[in-house]
Amino acid sequence: MRACTLLLSIAISSLVLAQRTRFPEPSLTAKGTLTLPLPIGIPVFTGLTESIGGIDACVQYPVWKGLGFGVGGRACWFGIEERAFAPQTLSGEIFRATYFGKVQWEKYTGKRTFIELAAKVGLSDFRYTSNSDLGKFTFKEQGLHTGAQFGLYLHASDNLAFGLQLGYERDQAYLAPDRFNLDEFPPRFVLDAPEGPYDFFTVGLGFSTRFSKSEDEGPGEW
Repeated sequence: MRACTLLLSIAISSLVLAQRTRFPEPSLTAKGTLTLPLPIGIPVFTGLTESIGGIDACVQYPVWKGLGFGVGGRACWFGIEERAFAPQTLSGEIFRATYFGKVQWEKYTGKRTFIELAAKVGLSDFRYTSNSDLGKFTFKEQGLHTGAQFGLYLHASDNLAFGLQLGYERDQAYLAPDRFNLDEFPPRFVLDAPEGPYDFFTVGLGFSTRFSKSEDEGPGEW
């Protein structure tokens, strides 16, 4: 009787362990990220603006061995450095709205962690809003958006994970004085012709949640 009880206990323990090491089934996933876009490659843009931040969201679905597709959008804000335009008085912001398609590959590196590699392509809308002695002025332009990103996520529960995201983005948009209703920038900013495209390095903190039935297990255990 004791031997049978012991064997039964071992079998149950093995079954539970096997369940907890099982990785989750493919399912529809939603992701959101708070990002900080850092402009690179255009010193004039860096000198005239400051990065405020951004937010993005997407939905995606794996189709084969971690490879999947998704769609999403991102909004970013940049403030205009008023003192950078001295002796002129100018304030305002630059707003960028991006709509993209996404191809991603995810792989579990442990029981609670997984990585994501992704490529994006889409369209970015830029809106330059400035206020000066001449009044309020708005300039709009669009450009092709491309990007790549890496994410590392840690599960807090069966369906919810939090992670760090690093990325690189490029927008086919250009910087010129007419975006701010100016004939030229202050002399200390040398800009002989419109500069671009825009390049950004991005850092973000986000979440990933799966739309599937949660197992009755401990946090992050599969």
